[in-house]
Amino acid sequence: MSIEDQFAEVVRKVVREELAAVSSAQDLELLTADDVAKLLKYEDRHSVYKLKREGKLKAVSLGDKTLRFRRDVVRRFIEERES
Repeated sequence: MSIEDQFAEVVRKVVREELAAVSSAQDLELLTADDVAKLLKYEDRHSVYKLKREGKLKAVSLGDKTLRFRRDVVRRFIEERES
């Protein structure tokens, strides 16, 4: 394998790792109920809180009644309802 091929392979590996890290960071992004409502095309955040109360959408409690929703959890919620 030439030095150019070895270099190209190393670059591809680094790019794959960086893309995986960015994807992982996006999945861990925390959204507000208003953010989730916009993604789901709901009129307001109250429907999002209802989904949480019904156990259909998990949330992260940050204390003092502050809830956030992980982007990957919202994405899975949407995917599970695709027909």
